Formats: sequence, structure tokens, C-alpha cells
Amino acid sequence: MKKDTDQVRNAEREASIMLNHAVALSQAANSGTDADKIQALDSNLKLWVEVETTLKDAKNLLPTDIKDNLLKLSKYVERLTLSKGVRMSKSDFDTLVNINMQISEGLVEAVKHSLAREEAFSLLKCAIDLSSAKENKNTAELVNALDNNMKLWVYIKTLASSEKNKLPKETKTNLIKLADYVSNKTIEVGKNVNEINDKALDSMIMTNLQISEGLMSSRN
Repeated sequence: MKKDTDQVRNAEREASIMLNHAVALSQAANSGTDADKIQALDSNLKLWVEVETTLKDAKNLLPTDIKDNLLKLSKYVERLTLSKGVRMSKSDFDTLVNINMQISEGLVEAVKHSLAREEAFSLLKCAIDLSSAKENKNTAELVNALDNNMKLWVYIKTLASSEKNKLPKETKTNLIKLADYVSNKTIEVGKNVNEINDKALDSMIMTNLQISEGLMSSRN
């Protein structure tokens, strides 16, 4: 779960760096000083080379289409910078500035959407595990499925309760209520885990499926 938070923080930090370079490029383009232009262009080029290296890392969890588009942009920035250098027109500088600003905004959103997809799949997997344990009437499987589902919902409640979470207040309130509901149902089932409580389990499974679908819908 900590890895998810780290991914968002890293994306926010990278977005801030991208934005700072956009500002530097804009200032250099308007100053008319070759030394300023060289410094801004060189710094921006190094940034995009670093971005390209990060994108090629197997641990990078951005969607494939996003990574492919960023790699193409990286190559474009490299070609434009190396071919023209300080001979760039104001329009060329504006192009680099706009690219950085758009990517700065898109980086965080892309990561957050990717995490939403992962959370949706986690909810779906827990729903499947609960359903399988119920159908098989397997107590050991059910205990494990309940435990994993409970941990997931504790995590969701923690996120929803965070002041930094930008979800609408109503959505956060509903998620917290659902987390409490799942907690109560888990306790209810766990009191007599050997007697499969079909009604309670079906309710928990449906809750997971609905929230999973909602996360994927908001991502799309």
C-alpha cells in the first residue's frame, strides 16, 4: 500500500520538476541571452533523457500507451534541441514549454488512474476469493479471503479519511461508510466461520463488485 502512495508522490515531484523546466525555458526564450538559452535547453534535455530512462524501467507502472507516447515526445525533444540549439525560434521554445506543461499535468493523472485500476482489480480479486470460498464451503479459504478483503477496505478507508484526498466529500463519506459496513459484516461472518453466512458474503461480494466497477468507470 505504501508503494502506491510513493508512486503518486514521485509523480507529483516529477510533475513539479517538469513545470520548473518549462518556466526556465520560457524565461530563456524571452531574455535573448544565448548563455541562458543554452543552460535552459541543456537542463531540459537532461531531464527528458532521465524521463526516457525511467520509462524503460521494468518497474514503471504507467500504462503502455502512456509510456509509448512519452517516449515519442522524449525523442522529439531530443531531436529539436540537438538540431537547432540556440538557433531555436520563439515558436520552438513555446513548443517545448507547452510539452513540459502538458506532461506535468498528465503525469500525476496517469499514475492516479493506474492506481485506481489496480485497486479495482484488488477489489475484484477479493470478491472472487470470497465467492470461491463460499461455493467450496472451505473454512480456511474463507478466513484468508475475509482477512485480505478486510485489509483492503482498511486501506481504502485510510485513503478516504486523508485530508489530502481530493475526492468529493460525499464520495469519501460513502467509502468510509462502506468500509465500516464491510468491517461489521466481516465480524458477523467470523463469529461462526464454520457456518457459511451466504447472505452476508453475497452482500460483501456485491459491494466489492460495485466499487470495482465504479473505479474503472471513473478511470475511463
